[in-house]
Amino acid sequence: MKKALVLMLLASISFVFAAPLKLAKIQDYTIVIPRKATMQEKYAANILAVYLEKLCKVPATIKFDKGNIKGNYISVGETRFAAENKFTDKLAPQSYSFKVKDNNVFIRGGFPGPLNGVITFLQEDLDVRYYAEPYTNIKKHKEPGLTVVPNLKGKELTVTPRDYTPPFQIRECMYMYGNKADRNSVLWLRHAPISWHEDMPENSGACLNSNLFIHTYARLVSPKKYYKDHPEYFALQNGKRVKQHAEYGAVCYTNPDVPKIMLEGIKEQMRINPDACYFSVSVNDGSATQCECENCAPVLKKYGSYDVQLMLANKVAELLVKENPEALITTLVYGSKLDNSKIPAHPNVAIFLAPIGDRYNAIKMLLPLGEIANINKTVKNLRDGGKKIIFWDYLERNEMPYPNFDQMRDSLKYLVSQGVMGYFADCSTGGASLTPLKKWVYAQLMWNPNADMEALIAEFINAYYGKAAPEIAEYVALTRKAWQRFKAAYDKQPEGTMLSYTVEERAKMQQLFESALKKAEGDETLKGRIAREYAVYLKMELNGNAQVYGIDKYKANLEKLKAMLEYVPENASIKKEKFVQRCEGKINFANRERHASEYSKNSVTIWRPLVVNGLSAYLDDAKAVKGKSSRHIGKKPWGIQWNYARFIDYLVPGKTYVVRLRVRPEVKKVEPGKKMFAFCAFHHGGGFKGQPIFHGKFTEEDKKGEYRWINLGKVKFVQPASTGMYWMDSTVGKDEAVWYERMELIPIDEFKEDMSTVPNQTMKL
Repeated sequence: MKKALVLMLLASISFVFAAPLKLAKIQDYTIVIPRKATMQEKYAANILAVYLEKLCKVPATIKFDKGNIKGNYISVGETRFAAENKFTDKLAPQSYSFKVKDNNVFIRGGFPGPLNGVITFLQEDLDVRYYAEPYTNIKKHKEPGLTVVPNLKGKELTVTPRDYTPPFQIRECMYMYGNKADRNSVLWLRHAPISWHEDMPENSGACLNSNLFIHTYARLVSPKKYYKDHPEYFALQNGKRVKQHAEYGAVCYTNPDVPKIMLEGIKEQMRINPDACYFSVSVNDGSATQCECENCAPVLKKYGSYDVQLMLANKVAELLVKENPEALITTLVYGSKLDNSKIPAHPNVAIFLAPIGDRYNAIKMLLPLGEIANINKTVKNLRDGGKKIIFWDYLERNEMPYPNFDQMRDSLKYLVSQGVMGYFADCSTGGASLTPLKKWVYAQLMWNPNADMEALIAEFINAYYGKAAPEIAEYVALTRKAWQRFKAAYDKQPEGTMLSYTVEERAKMQQLFESALKKAEGDETLKGRIAREYAVYLKMELNGNAQVYGIDKYKANLEKLKAMLEYVPENASIKKEKFVQRCEGKINFANRERHASEYSKNSVTIWRPLVVNGLSAYLDDAKAVKGKSSRHIGKKPWGIQWNYARFIDYLVPGKTYVVRLRVRPEVKKVEPGKKMFAFCAFHHGGGFKGQPIFHGKFTEEDKKGEYRWINLGKVKFVQPASTGMYWMDSTVGKDEAVWYERMELIPIDEFKEDMSTVPNQTMKL
């Protein structure tokens, strides 16, 4: 196994290596560290000592580099012996160097030290594997994780002298259950985290990330601390200085005190974590990011918000690097249509590029990044503008087996070719498909994008799934075959193309899982590993319409899912979102007692849309049937959203529905024929282009100020896997509003009114 992985990982052109050298017996080596060793040199040496003892079954010794060392040694860090042998060249950040002289081994590393070298030495030269972390938050069944340590007692040490610099200085991929990754897995996967979701082990000296990750304006310039005495530090919006918070508002970009205050906030984080060197100076989440003061307004007009935010980050960096030259300021940019801008970035500022609009959807997450035109153009523009780039990727969908292996491999190679300095993947924190496999394989690819992914997948499956490896390998191959089919279809016709599995493929998947479970009888650990992936498959099966699926079959698979969930951590998304209760609701839907005001038994009613803070609110309303309704302020698009996930399960594929809303206006003057609102479709992945926009218009009836139904048009239900929403744009005045009590979708064959009352427009869903 060791030789195969070494050859695999040596495939990168970033390596400088020689032929393998066979040295003395491993157990005879002493570990040497500098007399004034750094925290990371000490930690790396301790890790090495612990595993040498496990490998050779004899205690390992650590000594300082004073005097002579009897016998052979492994030098860790910048020891006197390394200097005497002229191993003193400056190494790049995150890199390592293995040198051999007189049967002695020298392991060194670039900023922040030799830890990557020691971990790589243990994995690639001594065959230690940390495949997966333990799961401790499962009520009935624990998952111990998997670490493999071979018996090398009496064996000779074989080392391949080499130097390597990974292409990404920042490496993070958030496949895990919960909000914090296991620290040991972060270490062994050679991640270099930037977020607060992952941390290197304490006392490792390698925790370069701070708590200032993203959306930091409100934390760095606290309204609680400054607003009362210094409202001028905050953005002027609609004639008032705004009390910003993490999801709203901004700072005054041109106030000269703001960068100094931000610097103090960063220094506070440095006191908490002296090793930290990544700090975000990033605008708050949400759309209210402008400042309309007399100084900011002309600058924003001239340069745009992206450049003005970059100017602020530059000012903070200028102050920070005077005392902390290794520090890096990041500034988060949502978007994928950026030019290289008029403002250059400070050398210690990196653009944290998050192309959410062109990546965060079920379709685009399956495409290699280099094939997404807007992303490709933006990355090249930023690169040509001389800017450092950290790429924020969106990677996973929780609803189904999601084979993103091939796109991940190609995307990482593309980012390396573009000189991107860091890669952060925003993916499932709640247990997506094949989480342990992806976490391990993708870590190897982030470390070396030229590694052999096929060999990595096979190695992990064989080690982790044991007796059931053949079934899981076939299942993974089946999902990747579906991806290849999707990709070929998408390349020919992007519109409407989605990843899907045939009836035969789905049946085969279930057969493979049942077979794997039989092999796991008596082995609760293996059964749990299979169960957690079987749950993902069953979630896909149960996501659709229970009546169309067949109630009896649906109930049977729901019972299987309940059994599998005993092996799933309590904070997994499938449990937190109460998926089982949702499935039971679908079973009950067929026999439900419909509300007296609903149109027909099979009409689907959404009583409460999503409201958006500052744009709309769900309020008491005596005029509404249930005493509650959603009030949408005028001139505020996207303030009301009818998420597909709320109702798509109850629709029947192939059917057409009449869509109507029960609304009442809150306006100063009713003008019959004038538009009241717009009803628009948004589909992730850009599917179903050219959709019509439905409009609600005032009539004489609205002068009563009461609720009434508006028939908007028709919806043809095409794709059960669609994700997205219907969103509202209120076209009434700024100081007016529209109340939406509910939306109803009525099967067209049950609609008894004159169809002339329904506008002849049809959306696809």
